[in-house]
Amino acid sequence: MKILRSVGTMAAVFVLAFSISLYSFRAARGSDHQDSPTVVANPLADITDVFAFPNPNDASRVALVMDVRPLIPAGMYGGIGLDPNVLYQFKIANTGVTSNSFKENLVLQFTADTTGSSQKITLYGPAIPNEVGTANTLVSKTGSFAFGKVSSLKHGIKVFVGPRRDPFYFDLAQFFKIIPDRNYMNHPHVPPATADSFRFASRKQEIILNGVDYGTAGSNKCKIAKPQDYLADYDVLSIVIEMPKSMLAPASGSAGIIALWATTGTPDGHAE
Repeated sequence: MKILRSVGTMAAVFVLAFSISLYSFRAARGSDHQDSPTVVANPLADITDVFAFPNPNDASRVALVMDVRPLIPAGMYGGIGLDPNVLYQFKIANTGVTSNSFKENLVLQFTADTTGSSQKITLYGPAIPNEVGTANTLVSKTGSFAFGKVSSLKHGIKVFVGPRRDPFYFDLAQFFKIIPDRNYMNHPHVPPATADSFRFASRKQEIILNGVDYGTAGSNKCKIAKPQDYLADYDVLSIVIEMPKSMLAPASGSAGIIALWATTGTPDGHAE
C-alpha cells in the first residue's frame, strides 16, 4: 500500500539544500536544531543536519546522512527510534544544478514499522519520485533492515539508522544572546539582545564564510572568550546511506553536480 504524505502543506519550516560534486572530496553540510514549535513538539521529525561526502576509501561511492531527534542526552537513547508516522526523505536533483534551474528527479525514502529501538526500517529508492512537491507516495521498495545495525542491501547499498553523537559544534547559549527570539522558551516576552557576536577563542582566529575571507575575530571586534559547545554531550539519530555514485547520476550521463535536500513529513501535513 502506498501512503500519501504531505510534506510541508501546513508547516514547512526547514528545507536544507545545497549542491555537491559527486567527483569532489569536499564534504557538504548544514545544521539546524529545534527551529519551530512544530518540531519541538515532535523532535523525531526535526532535521538537525544533512551531510554528503565520498567514501574516503572508495571514490566511486558516496554517503548521505540525515540527522534527526536533537538533544538526546549522551547514552540515554534507549527506546528512541524513528517515528513510524513520519516519512524521511533525501531529495535529489542531478540536472540543471549549475544553472539553478533544477527540479527534484530522484528520491530516497525511509519509514519505520513501529516505535522504539526494536523497529524495522525500510528503504525505498533511489528512484524517480511519483510526485514532485509537498505530497509524496512511496516509490519502489529496496529493502528492510534492523534499527541500530549497519546493513547491506541490494545494488551495493549500505545503510544505518541509529544513535550517534551530534557532530555539530554550536555555542547555543551565545546564539540566544545574539538572537533571543530564536529561543522558543523566551516567547511571548522576548528579551533584548545582550551580545552582538559569537565567542572566539583568539583575536587572530580567521573568519571565512563560503570561501570569503572576512578578516579575524579581532578586526571584526568580536567577543573574545572561550566558546562552549552546547551539543557536546548530546546524541542524535542518524539516517545513513552509502551507495555507488552512479546511482545518483542522470539517466543520460555520468555523475556530476547534484542538489540535495532532506524533508520529514506526516500525513496531517506537519513537516520539516
